Amino acid sequence: MTQRQPWWIYVTSLGFGLAYALPAIPIMSGWLGKIAQHPNFFAFLPLVIAYAIVPMLEGIFSYGIQPIPDSISSAKAGAFYYRFLLWSSLPMQLGSLYLALNYWDLHLFNTYGSLAYLLSVGLYSGMFAITVAHELIHHQQRSDRILGGILLSTVGFGCFKVVHLRIHHRYVCTPFDFATAQRGQSIYDFWWKNLFANFREAIRYESEELTKIGQSFWHSELLVWYLFSLLWLSMAILLGGWQGGFFWIVQAIIAMLKLDWTNYLQHYGLTRKQYPDGRYEPMQVHYAWSVGLFIHDLALFNLLRHGDHHVNPQQHYQTLRHYDRVPEYPYNYSVMYLLSLIPPLFQRIVHPYIDGFEVRQTQLQEV
Repeated sequence: MTQRQPWWIYVTSLGFGLAYALPAIPIMSGWLGKIAQHPNFFAFLPLVIAYAIVPMLEGIFSYGIQPIPDSISSAKAGAFYYRFLLWSSLPMQLGSLYLALNYWDLHLFNTYGSLAYLLSVGLYSGMFAITVAHELIHHQQRSDRILGGILLSTVGFGCFKVVHLRIHHRYVCTPFDFATAQRGQSIYDFWWKNLFANFREAIRYESEELTKIGQSFWHSELLVWYLFSLLWLSMAILLGGWQGGFFWIVQAIIAMLKLDWTNYLQHYGLTRKQYPDGRYEPMQVHYAWSVGLFIHDLALFNLLRHGDHHVNPQQHYQTLRHYDRVPEYPYNYSVMYLLSLIPPLFQRIVHPYIDGFEVRQTQLQEV
């Protein structure tokens, strides 16, 4: 007789489907704006949901989900289901961009509405496509890693596959990782440096690695991902002319900035200790600002349980855990995103938490 599983496993498993609300929300806002004949008003709806409604709900219901047990996650049916949720993302991402471009091409929006809709589509592309791709590129299956690269290509960010796996995970929370925000560094400085460093460092790493094995840069996987990006850009131009091309490029840039915005918060001000011989201590869960909140957990496939991800990078999203000993921001991530836009206020709030956390870590090591 098979043992009946607790009810919360089924609820949580179905709950991960909430991620598919992300690409649907900008489409819904465009549709509502069209039928209500107030497109500029509804263009702001995705931003209100992400940065007002979600933090309010998580402030009221501030609890995280339980990780799915390995026995369920690794079972044949479970493994297929959790992987299927990821594999379904590519048609959803492409379909949402196509529909969003159609609304854009109707010229419904004024200047403010256009800006809001571009921000909405780009931010939600970043939250959906890059989040799913981030999960897939860590998988052992080659087909999953390829799908991750294609998803990244929909926002012109194929370089992320290289820099994230080969540089960020190796050097996180050290001066050698450009994706780790240093204490006192503003989000604007971080954005500016990372926008170029993502591409520059991916090309540098690929060139060096290919040279070691006697191959030219023509063998780089970056060329594959950017050929896909060129395909999506060409289709956008074909469907919407130069404005369609503009739409695709801007949403891609916003998606990249959204990812770097998340990177900024995930490791801000945290530094791994360096040994006298120059080596850095191994990565531990407390070198990432992590959180467990049910909407973020489900909609972002546990992305913000980031400490566990760095210690166990091939651990699948449904089994990631949240630890009590990790640093946590005083407010949820949606609020911290907005606070980071005001660097003096952000630093005034966050730096005492870093200092307190470092004191507690020192005390634990002395015990």
